[in-house]
Amino acid sequence: MKKRSFIAILLLICFIIMPLSALLIHLNHGKFIEHLFLHIHAYIGIIFVILGIIHIILNWKVLKKYLSGKK
Repeated sequence: MKKRSFIAILLLICFIIMPLSALLIHLNHGKFIEHLFLHIHAYIGIIFVILGIIHIILNWKVLKKYLSGKK
């Protein structure tokens, strides 16, 4: 598996986990388990941002061509 596709899959997984963990935080408001979901949400958010930056770096040439309008 290529590095670019691996990063894209990890980004997709984080993108799915983030709203689910936010929903679980909301549903378990005030309970002990809320702290677990808060930590999961925070760590997944950090990983999501890091993977997003790596994704942009790995696809920089493609993004540059797309933004300039060249084929």
